[in-house]
Amino acid sequence: MTPNDSTAQGLATMASAGFEFGGDADQVAHDVRTMWEQLGRPVGAFDAAARAIAVLPQRPEVPVADQARRREFERAVGINPVEVELAAALSARELLERMARTCSAPC
Repeated sequence: MTPNDSTAQGLATMASAGFEFGGDADQVAHDVRTMWEQLGRPVGAFDAAARAIAVLPQRPEVPVADQARRREFERAVGINPVEVELAAALSARELLERMARTCSAPC
């Protein structure tokens, strides 16, 4: 399975979003593992998902002059700051790598 596979990207997105919205590692792992099981336990999924974190869509960059206005808008509509998204993506990648290493079946 490759990072561009829709299953890998779905697991990566789920893990990243779980952390972004305040989930802890145990809860995110449970949710990701449940999704993986519902998908039929595809082989190589956790490793591919960990690598998929790097290819998930990112917010477009904005010029420095527009960043304050962008932050103000995001705060007004409830969008997490980009720093929260980045931290969530890093946590998700670490979790998925750990799941790939510790998976009891070839996954």
